[in-house]
Amino acid sequence: MAKEIWSWIKTIILALILALIIKNYAFAFYIVDGKSMEPTLEDGQVLMVNNFTYKIWEPKRGDVVIFVKEDITGSRKNWLTGRNALVKRVIALPGDTVNIQQGQVFVNDSPLAEEYIECEITEDYGPIIIEEGWLFVLGDNRHPGASMDSRSFGPIKLSSILGRADFVVLPSPHKVD
Repeated sequence: MAKEIWSWIKTIILALILALIIKNYAFAFYIVDGKSMEPTLEDGQVLMVNNFTYKIWEPKRGDVVIFVKEDITGSRKNWLTGRNALVKRVIALPGDTVNIQQGQVFVNDSPLAEEYIECEITEDYGPIIIEEGWLFVLGDNRHPGASMDSRSFGPIKLSSILGRADFVVLPSPHKVD
């Protein structure tokens, strides 16, 4: 009997260690909280986030990333992680110049083709040069006041990125507050 209990304990410990390794180095799940990424992502959707990609490669323009932004007031912590994790789209990389004029986003003086948005930005921004180790991110929902992003809190540190959102795993029929 003692051998069987010890065998179960070892199996459970091994399963927990494997789960932590997978969560920290392969993928994790995050819940979209808010409407800042509509129409691409909807409030309550569960995302599978690839934690491994950016350990090898750098983010690319257009990637949808999850990152930690602890100093944002009024945001709710992700109930799966207990952290202020936000989801946004990478618009500009280190060395890029971002300028938003008359509703159009320009990166390095070229207009950005954004098929994923429903409306233009109403306020001008920039120009700003993105420093090494930083990224400029925007939410896909460009309605006034719909997204807290680099226009409001500035570029984000590359080191704050948790991973790339690759898949919507589950739609959520409702949220419990």
